[in-house]
Formats: sequence, C-alpha cells, structure tokens
Amino acid sequence: MATPDNAVLVPLDPASMPFIISSDGGQADAATRKFIRSHARRGRKESRTRPKRNVLVSGYGMAAGSVQVPSVNLEDIMGIYMPPMRRIGTDLSFLACPEDLDSSILSNIIKVSPIAERIVYPLITAVGNQVDNRDWIRLCTTDAAALQVTAFSVEGFVDIFLRRRDHPSPTAMVHLQNGLVLLSERLAGDDEELKSSDASIGVVLKLATSAHFAGDLQAERQHMLGVRKMVDSRGGLDAFRDNSLLFEMLRRDLLYAVFSASKPVFFHHPLEPIPAYPVRLLPEFNGTAHTRDTAEVGEVIDADLAEAWGVMRRFGLLVSLGAQTQRLISTKVINETMTSVLYRLLCMRYASGSSDEGVRVVLLTYCYHGFLQWGDIKLPCPHLQNAFKEGILALQRSGEVSARFMLWVLMVGAVSIFDEQKEAWLNAMLSQHARRQQRSWREVQDILKSFLWIPLLDEKRGRSIWDSLD
Repeated sequence: MATPDNAVLVPLDPASMPFIISSDGGQADAATRKFIRSHARRGRKESRTRPKRNVLVSGYGMAAGSVQVPSVNLEDIMGIYMPPMRRIGTDLSFLACPEDLDSSILSNIIKVSPIAERIVYPLITAVGNQVDNRDWIRLCTTDAAALQVTAFSVEGFVDIFLRRRDHPSPTAMVHLQNGLVLLSERLAGDDEELKSSDASIGVVLKLATSAHFAGDLQAERQHMLGVRKMVDSRGGLDAFRDNSLLFEMLRRDLLYAVFSASKPVFFHHPLEPIPAYPVRLLPEFNGTAHTRDTAEVGEVIDADLAEAWGVMRRFGLLVSLGAQTQRLISTKVINETMTSVLYRLLCMRYASGSSDEGVRVVLLTYCYHGFLQWGDIKLPCPHLQNAFKEGILALQRSGEVSARFMLWVLMVGAVSIFDEQKEAWLNAMLSQHARRQQRSWREVQDILKSFLWIPLLDEKRGRSIWDSLD
C-alpha cells in the first residue's frame, strides 16, 4: 500500500511499536520506505524461527516417536473454578475447606505432594508420566475423611522423612483419629455406594501405607482385606479398568505381600488370572539379544522364571534407552510390567535351597527395589532379607552360576534391602569379589548391565558401595 509523501514517523516511546501517520496519498520519502522494508524483513525472519510444535515436555509423552505437547483440557479448568469457593490463607487457590482444619495443613498437602511423589514413585517420576494428584487434592476439599487422613499422611511424612522425627506429631495423630471416626461412621451407615467409593478406597489405602511405615503388618493386612472387599462390592478389578486407583491398589498389595512374605489379596487363586506381560516386552515383539551372562542364567533356571527374567531385562533396557534419549515411557507400561512380573514371582513355588528359588528371590528383590521402594528409604524387612541370604547360599552351593552373576546378586542386595556397612557378611563377600577380580567401577558396571541394572536408579549408590570396599 502506498504511503503518503508527508508521512510522519511517530514512536510512542522507546519500548513501543512506532506508528506511521499519513494525511494524503502521496509517495513516502526514502527514509520512511527504508524503515518499512526493515520491519517487513524482520517479520519474515521471525516467522521462519517459530518453535516446533512437537517438543519434549517433562512429565508427558511416550517412549517411541515425537513427544506431543499435551492439550489443555477445558473441563479440568472449569472443574477448578465452578465449585463454591472461598479464600484460605495467603498462598492458596480458592478451595472449599472445613472450618476446623488449619489452612497450613492444606498448604502442606499441596506443597509437599510434588516432593513426596519423587520419593514414592522414583522410577515413574524419572522416566514416566508425572503422577497427577489433582483429582485427589480436589477430593480432599469435598470428602472430610479423605481430607483428614491425607492431612495425617502428609504431616506424618513431613515429621518422619523431612524433620527426621521418630513419630508423627500430636497434630498429625489428631487428624488420624478424626479420619478414623469419619470412616467408621461411613462404613456403619446405610449408603452402600459411599462405602466403596473411590474416596473410601483411597482413604483405606493411605491407612495401609501408614501402617506399613509404622511396621504394623497386621493392621496393614486388615486394611488391604478391606480394600479387597470394597473392590468386590463394585464387581471386581474390571470395574477399575480406567480408574487411576487400579495400579495404586495393586502396588499397595504387592508391597505388603513382598514385605511380609504373605499371599497378596489380589490374583492369588486360579479364578483371577494374572495380567499378561506387556506385548512390547515379549521376545517376538522385542529384538533385544541376550548377553552371554543372561543366556547362562536362562540355562539353569525354570522356563517360567526365565521368561520373567527376560521381561525384566527388556524393561530395564527400555528404561535406560528412555533416560539416554530423554524419551518418556508410558506409565501404563511401567505399571503393567510391575504387576505381571511381581504377581507371577509371588505365585512361583520352588524347592527351598534350589537355584530356582535363589534366583526367584533375587529377582523379586530387584523388582521390589525398582517398582515399590521409596527412593533410598530402606525399611527393615526381615522376611525378604532372610530369604535373600538363603538364596545367596543356595546359589553358592549349586556351583551353577558364575562369579559375575554372584557379583550382580550381591550388588542388588546392597543397593536395595541391606546396608553393607552394617551387614558384615555382605561387606565381606563384596570385598572378596573386589579383591579377586580387581575391576574398576566401569568394568563392574558393564557386568551389572549385562544382567539387570537400571543406572538411572542405582548408578550413584552402586558406585559409592564399590568404591568403599577394601
């Protein structure tokens, strides 16, 4: 478009866009035309450097292909703003909250949750989709029992793991008592749907977790039996197929079963078939070749156990590849691997003192560490520790496994359930292997990777253990 001859260039201020004001249809002067051309070129240059639409966003995506930026769900936004709201404190969103709850407690729930997630779900938060607690936090504003028990859980987490206290504070215990009273009244009431609602199941799962970390295995089992009863009243696990509670229930069940050497409450009889292995981790769908080490192990153990071993090896390679390429793994694959492998290992039965039983226990420990353990928190688990020791002795007596395999077994025990500095027998065996093999950490790491090893979780801890040996 032609610019008038008497056009005037008017900058509003140094940070503003300049405007050209005209009063007739004449030709612009040379300086004005040069200015217009420079801005036109600038626009074309910026249009060529627009960011790509497919970018890697921490916390979302899949392991294969480009990672898509998640679209905004308008329903989620509406859900935040539609309920009746009032202001609580100075640092919170508008949330409905009971009058008898200190606003600082709700503030802790919101602030501590991201920290707790990294501790509770180390593998998922590292290479999987981020754990989304928005639904539960929103539930806490509408369900009194969920709010009270969550307040207890968070306060207890802060007291024990952040403040390093031996017991939860009196304030936390008051919230626990309030939550138990509300839950008891609900279960004794006439509302059958409320008794087995997501909120009720979530409350009991949090109580089971609290009992676990208090070392009360009997109370933990009672809570899990209660969860099983609620699930059955809703038609079984199939009713939770698209429910985020599903894998949390199974994870909680597996943690109890592994820790206490007891039967799980789910998938423990033939009428409940264990979920199949993820398709992408089966040999015919995954071309991963066995190393010489894994081939040797497969030759001396039962076929079912060897299949579980193979699935976990391919899973470990998938996790390592995802970490190296910064591609995320579907949380569904992680959870399906956890349930399909661990429930099968719990159901397998081999003769005490056999190589099969030894490998089963070591693989169970490895899976417990990768899927269930809270970061570097090592709670005393005498059942699993005793079984692990017996497994090591059985493998040594058999003479069927190599020194390289025994090194891997010892390192699995050291990074997962034992403190090698306090366990003289484990420290002595590791030191013996270190002196005999005279290997650098890089060489040791290659051996560990040839079996089952996830550097993302264990590199720092494993190297520290090896470097401390005599």
